[in-house]
Amino acid sequence: MDGIVVTGLGAASALGTGIEVHREALRSGRDGLRPVERFDTSRMMTRLGGMWPGWDGRVQPEAGPDRDLASTAADFPLHELALVAAREAWDDARPRPVAPRRSALVFGTCFGHGFREFHAVAHRVAAGLGITGPRVTISTACASSTNAIGLGCDLLLRGDADVVVAGGADSLLREAFAGFSALGVLSADKCAPFSEPAGTTLGEGAAFVVLERAEDAARRGARAWASIHGYGLSADGFHETTPDPTGAGVGRAIRGALASAGWDGASIDFVSAHATGTTNNDRIEWSVIARELGAGREPPPVSGSKSQLGHTQGAAGALELVLCLLCQREGTIPPTLHFQGPRPGCPAPPVTTSRPRVHPVERALKLSAAFGGANAVLAYGAPEVHSTRRIAAWRARVAVRGVAVVDGARDELDLGRIGVDPRRLDRSARWLTAATALALGEGGRPLRGEASVRTGLFVGATRMPEESSRRCHEAIRLHGVAGTSAAAFARMSVNAPAGACSRALGLLGPTTTVTVGPGSGLLAIALAADWLATRDDADRLVVGAVEERRPSHPEDADGAACLVLDRDLHEPGSGVYVAGWGIAGPEDPDEASRRALGELPRADSVLVDDGQTCVAAARAVAELQAGTARTVLVLSPRGTSTVAVLFARGAR
Repeated sequence: MDGIVVTGLGAASALGTGIEVHREALRSGRDGLRPVERFDTSRMMTRLGGMWPGWDGRVQPEAGPDRDLASTAADFPLHELALVAAREAWDDARPRPVAPRRSALVFGTCFGHGFREFHAVAHRVAAGLGITGPRVTISTACASSTNAIGLGCDLLLRGDADVVVAGGADSLLREAFAGFSALGVLSADKCAPFSEPAGTTLGEGAAFVVLERAEDAARRGARAWASIHGYGLSADGFHETTPDPTGAGVGRAIRGALASAGWDGASIDFVSAHATGTTNNDRIEWSVIARELGAGREPPPVSGSKSQLGHTQGAAGALELVLCLLCQREGTIPPTLHFQGPRPGCPAPPVTTSRPRVHPVERALKLSAAFGGANAVLAYGAPEVHSTRRIAAWRARVAVRGVAVVDGARDELDLGRIGVDPRRLDRSARWLTAATALALGEGGRPLRGEASVRTGLFVGATRMPEESSRRCHEAIRLHGVAGTSAAAFARMSVNAPAGACSRALGLLGPTTTVTVGPGSGLLAIALAADWLATRDDADRLVVGAVEERRPSHPEDADGAACLVLDRDLHEPGSGVYVAGWGIAGPEDPDEASRRALGELPRADSVLVDDGQTCVAAARAVAELQAGTARTVLVLSPRGTSTVAVLFARGAR
């Protein structure tokens, strides 16, 4: 991923607002963790949290019969927090005049605004910055903003944008605090990664970086903060909230990031760990770092910035990267505060000075590991360090090998026949798992061995699973926050169905969950096709979308649709291929279509996808298989991005 640089930084967190405030906090060894006054914590595991001072004095009302969760979050609008950081990053970069349609936003969030709004937040942030190009939301729980920065680099490399603002934001609301408390992962004291006591401190915040191609930044004389060289994604396929005890999933993401950068593990100077402070995460993460980066040498220095920021959920990766880049410019690395000696199986010591430690960094990794088993690792370095391999230097063909559509009103597949217990899945997870199994082959069993680790899952979804969200909110309504259902809360993330499907069927390769509203499934197809065409860490990606009807929205889809895409290095045959794809701003079908068609003047047939579950893509494949057309363009013009995918019979 040679040629992408960071030209702007912006941050808002418990430490305060702005880059200079965060620089001062690093230099003074100050954390932002303090007693929560926004809501009552008396029946929870801890009183401590990491609140953004910009919302001090605001109180979250209690939910009740006449006040739903969305209305209790009204005084904590997520786009307000996100815009503070995004505007600072934009002003810091001062990008050359660029057409608004050639600028893009990639936004990562775990819980969105009030657990209900996701792509709508990205739409507001982009509008506030004057961005009219692609607006994509990533929701892979606590790995969201790390994944978002990687995807932002892809948009630049593919030519979908000339400037990308990428990062994430999440707020700290009572229900999230209660959910983490119910899971038993909060610490009564301030978060102390790798040390005692075990447990995390929940926080909130936002951070964004401005990404540009290096040649564009150099042409206008911009000073770069860092270079971004690659990223890796993987699924654990192990548990809703607990990481794989072997660390294999995080290890695959590390290797993917190193491969995309063209680096060897021995060249890494520093690791910014996910380091939640919880017993399992810290021990497993350190074992992976030592195994992947310490072979034949001492592992590189490691630090955990949640000791300063708290666990800022979907914003964590971007915020922690910002602290790293502030230190990197000064020849230092961030500290791990509150360290009182190592827990068993943890580094002794990590970077435990109360101030940044002098340690020049040329090549580093930012690790994120999320609920649902979604892992993301970013490879970054000093501005003058270049990658030895450019991802987009070659392209493989992408073949469609299977298609399935599951109607939520019908029982499409007896999951018990393939060894999956449907009682452990909510409706969204059941439908996605059924569609995936059908697309892979109804008689297929869960994948094993090399086939498992080289098969991934890209999903489009516009919101949290309705059934699990309803159960969680109903438990709170009946029993108060102390009665929060840990099981339902663990399944409330937008990427929870993807995580459940990965566990059920053994899909351990690259994974992500994206949303642009209508067209989310089609976007997942475009991103998966691009991944297979330009990278070699997966042979097959199952891609599609799932949607669960809300009682108040009878127009919602109810079910799932999936395609199986193969990376095909052989001569083209008579099958169906993904022949092109394009992503543009909202209501820009001409640009998205032009990019998807390439040199082809037009397609034989055009299908408009107005929904979320990419059923139109399945119809396109059926039309091509029937021989009624050689090329079909599927276009989704109604989301926060316009997406076009060209399907063809044979190869172009």
